[in-house]
Amino acid sequence: MSGTVAACPEPSVGVYVHVPFCASRCGYCDFAAVAGRDGEISSYLEAIEAEIDVFQGEAPGEADTIFVGGGTPSRLAPREMGRLLSAVRNRFAVARGAEVTVEGNPESLTAERLAGMEEAGVTRVCVGVQSLDDTVLRRAGRPHDGRGAVRALRRARRGGFESVAADLICGLPGEDLARFGEAVRRVVEEGPDHVSVYLLETDKDTPLAREVRRGRGGPQDDEALVSAYEAAADVLEGAGLGLYEISNFARPGHESRHNLKYWRDEPYAGFGLGAHSYLLGARRANEIDLDRYLARVSAGLDPVVWAEPFDGARRAAEAAILGLRLREGVDLAAIERRYRVSLREGRREAWERAEEAGVVEREGERVRLTPGGRLRSNELFAELI
Repeated sequence: MSGTVAACPEPSVGVYVHVPFCASRCGYCDFAAVAGRDGEISSYLEAIEAEIDVFQGEAPGEADTIFVGGGTPSRLAPREMGRLLSAVRNRFAVARGAEVTVEGNPESLTAERLAGMEEAGVTRVCVGVQSLDDTVLRRAGRPHDGRGAVRALRRARRGGFESVAADLICGLPGEDLARFGEAVRRVVEEGPDHVSVYLLETDKDTPLAREVRRGRGGPQDDEALVSAYEAAADVLEGAGLGLYEISNFARPGHESRHNLKYWRDEPYAGFGLGAHSYLLGARRANEIDLDRYLARVSAGLDPVVWAEPFDGARRAAEAAILGLRLREGVDLAAIERRYRVSLREGRREAWERAEEAGVVEREGERVRLTPGGRLRSNELFAELI
């Protein structure tokens, strides 16, 4: 790992904490999540406290973002959420004005739990709406309905948080894509500051993806998906939520500062089941089986089970791909200087073709995808980098 500090200076860090507990397992989910095991929340919090206290000692001491994801973090009782965030604050000097995000599902975002989050210092709540169609939600395994999602957004909006975000998935089996823009408009009526619109991924090993690949209820037609995404973007940008990343729209000043760390090649420390970290130019990931995770931490063993050491060429390629997801694009020359590699050597013709085709535009050394390029992003990343 020699030379990693020079290649990846880290003045502050984002902190991610994973809470895997769920009411039920959604058919599209490939995250580290468990259902029906809430009785182990206390043991899990003990393990989180131990992991944060003992491991990843090289992480910088100051954190300017905290993100509690899942799973369903809103299943934690107020005192449990307070305990988790106290563990982070005991290890990191949390910067004044830090962004503190908690993800939640509508059925567990009760007024009591939202009040507990605010008391614990949460500044941003992200509501997992996914769809407003009750049939689609049931098929996907969601334990809430469309009206419940709207009520949860309304409760969060009244909770006094600095930002409220909503997540939607475009392309769930059974979703009427011709009416997807209407669903987005209904969500916007509740006044969220941030909306994510993710396209359903059918290449993952999930029950819903396997169902789609077998031809049951999908996959959705590509042209219909593109039209639905464009309709959603029109609604969101028309309501003042500008696109700042391929799947993410926000009012000015309400962009996800934590997620921007991922896209801008900045450091983050991850704790909990399946959590990933990116520190000193090296990537690592924790154990994804809950029993093994608890056993490892209880035995005083580092829960990291996968690590990829610093590799300048690989880090540069990742930085370029992630940066191109942003509307602002990425400064390729800055990445090449940082990692002492050439990203464009041997691929200049591909870059020129992309510019001629109108899917990439350049301003000096800054390169960004055009709207048409964003819809072909995965294909372009493979061709250009």
